[in-house]
Amino acid sequence: MIFKRQAQPGWMAITLQAQHVCLAHVVRAQGAAPRVALLDRAPRAATESETDTLTQLRRSASLQRFRCTTALDHGSYQFVQLNAPAVPDDEMKAALRWSVKDALDFPAEHAVIDLLRVPAGGATQGQAPQAFAIAARREKVAERMQAFQKAQVPLHTIDIAEVAQRNVAALFEQAGRGLALLTINERGGLLTFTRDGELYAARRIDADPAAFGDAAEVSRREAALERIGLELQRSLDNFDRQFSQIALQRLLVCVPTGCRALLAYLGQNLYLPVETADLGAVLDLRDAPMAADPDQQVNWLQAIGLALRDEAA
Repeated sequence: MIFKRQAQPGWMAITLQAQHVCLAHVVRAQGAAPRVALLDRAPRAATESETDTLTQLRRSASLQRFRCTTALDHGSYQFVQLNAPAVPDDEMKAALRWSVKDALDFPAEHAVIDLLRVPAGGATQGQAPQAFAIAARREKVAERMQAFQKAQVPLHTIDIAEVAQRNVAALFEQAGRGLALLTINERGGLLTFTRDGELYAARRIDADPAAFGDAAEVSRREAALERIGLELQRSLDNFDRQFSQIALQRLLVCVPTGCRALLAYLGQNLYLPVETADLGAVLDLRDAPMAADPDQQVNWLQAIGLALRDEAA
């Protein structure tokens, strides 16, 4: 199916979760904060297919007028950081498939492989060039593409959560300084390290927001806080070893409502300044007031990050 060039500027991101779907349309303008022109969230029935969900959204939001992007579910791919194979560019994906085969929990021949290079600047002297191998289950990619095709929604790209979070982190960075961003939602935690809009490291963290929420039992909350604090300290130390030439400016945290204890704990136990990531400070949210509350922003961050793709991408 061939779609004509869409009239609407920017990107429309569509994130499909088991119980809900989010839409985020972001428009960039030179010299101004990116504008979130549309933000919406709708429930999904357990029996509703992705095609049915997308068909309804196409009708209600006129999705055929947009360049659309989406993200793979976390269980559909693996994100592996490794030494970049020393081969020509046209042989890189084949080399990556061989390099990551033992790290995958599914056969490498069933994977769609993509590459994201780690910038050479900032690494400890003598360290081999780094890269991220994105290995997605071929059948999961095909299923997602087919759902969009059947619903007649123009899908231009499929991305991943790590890249979406990088796009958001770039808005908070100070030139030449590194930034750590931690997000936690019902699917767990994601920690990214970026500088000048580039991703240098990322890792998933086993974290349940209910365990360290204000309503949690004290002993359970204390244990959860200690565990996540230790995980973050190890991650920070590892980043410092790998990228000793990058000075981290701060750790930004985006968590659900009721997790203030986490912010206080990290602020007292980490060497970096710890702050709440407030999207309202870096985005124009006049058309998306539901995202103005920092305690609710984690629900929208991935969709907004996907829609923050470069205009020319």
